[in-house]
Amino acid sequence: MPLYTWLVTDDRYRVPSLIFNVAPDDATVRTLVHLDLANNPHHRAIEVRDGDKLMFVESRDVWVAT
Repeated sequence: MPLYTWLVTDDRYRVPSLIFNVAPDDATVRTLVHLDLANNPHHRAIEVRDGDKLMFVESRDVWVAT
């Protein structure tokens, strides 16, 4: 399974948090990011990378939990 790197911008800290996450595919990691933003009100944005490749960035300012 691919190893994804997350850089999480949190309104409590000045430096983004680095998280490593394993997921079977890109769709699953996107769902995990949406769940994280829905469940962690301090997380403002999450940048997701697969190795050196930027996959996507989700921001609480743009994304609305459903």
